[in-house]
This record gives sequence, C-alpha cells and structure tokens, in this order.
Amino acid sequence: MAEEYRTDFPELEPLGEDMFLNTERRCPVVLLLDTSASMKPCMEAVNDGLRLLRDDLMADTLASQRVEVALITFGPVRLIQDFVTVDRWLPPRLFANGETPLGAGLDAALAQVKIRKHAYREAGIAYYRPWIWLVTDGAPTDDWPQAADSIRDEVQRGGLEMFAIGTDNANFAVLQAISNPREPVKLREARYREMFVWLSQSLKPLSRSEFGRPIELQPTVEWSELTA
Repeated sequence: MAEEYRTDFPELEPLGEDMFLNTERRCPVVLLLDTSASMKPCMEAVNDGLRLLRDDLMADTLASQRVEVALITFGPVRLIQDFVTVDRWLPPRLFANGETPLGAGLDAALAQVKIRKHAYREAGIAYYRPWIWLVTDGAPTDDWPQAADSIRDEVQRGGLEMFAIGTDNANFAVLQAISNPREPVKLREARYREMFVWLSQSLKPLSRSEFGRPIELQPTVEWSELTA
C-alpha cells in the first residue's frame, strides 16, 4: 500500500503482525445536501434522517464496514465529512444558511469521488460504483450546466450512479438534466427521515451484491410522489 494513502484508511492499520481491522470492499456514497437558507424549516428532519441512516446501516455488520459516507453541503459548499466507513461515522448537526450553489456542489462531489477511487486503487481496495445522493429544495444560484455535463459523462462511462431528489420548490428540469437517464424523485411532505431509511435499505443489499450486478431498487412510495 502506497505510504501517502495510509492515513486515508485508518481501519487498514495493522492490529498485529499480518492482522487488519477492515479489508472489505467498499460501497462509497456522497451525500450532497442543500443547506441553503430556505432549508431551515426542514433541517431537524434532515439531521434526524442522517442519524437514522447511520443507525440502520450499523445494524448490518457487513454494511457498516463496507458502506463509506462522505457528506458535502452547499449553501455555501463545504466538505463536512470525507469518506469514512459507517462504523466510524458520527453524523453532524447541520444548519441552513446562504444560497444554492448547486453547480459548485456537484463539482465538489465529483472531485471527491475521483480522489477516493484513486485512493482505493493505490491501496488495493475493491469497490462498488460510487453513488452521489443529491437533495435540494430550490433552483441553482450558480452556473450549473457544465457540472451537470461532467456528472453525466461520468455516469455514461460507468463510473458513477447519480440520484437527484427535490422538494416542491426544486427545479425538476435542472434535476433531470443532472440525473439523466435516471429520473429525479420528488420528496413528499418533507419525508427526509423515510428517504434516508430507504437509502440505507438500498445500500445494505448493494454492499453484499456481486460486482457488475444491476441495481435493483425498491419503490420509493413511502417518501416520494410523481414529478409530473
């Protein structure tokens, strides 16, 4: 393992001669969350949802070691948590502030994915196709089309799975441009908690699936509604 990547994977540090804590393949997901000022009424539900996501994944021993979470917020753009396995993740308390720089958020998420994939390869760690899980309640306040093009290019190359979730006030034409060919999902009645539980229930079987197997996602009826 290249020395410069050792600190990226503290769980690979030896416990003793030829003993390692966690050499499991990884299932990386970036939570790209809108924390602009308009999200203030929903932030408690978002924070509760993050805790539910962790608790549900922690109930599955294998998923807790394979699923890695990175958390990026936009409003402004911040890397709140770099990739870490769920058993080492403590969900933060997020607060709402600022505008909706979605384009910059997408760029940051894609950059973090590429950095992590490089680290996996250098450390000799197998990994599933990364996910970006975007949640927003409004329209972008920055220049987003180029970032959307970069995301779609990566999806078409097979290097990424992109999911876009929006509330009533989100611009679904923008979300469609970002998540194409996957349809964006409309969040129903601020059901952030149910959404994050669904995410956990989707990541758990993914984390134990065979490489290259198509994603089989459960219906989102508990927390979504039609966008049309």
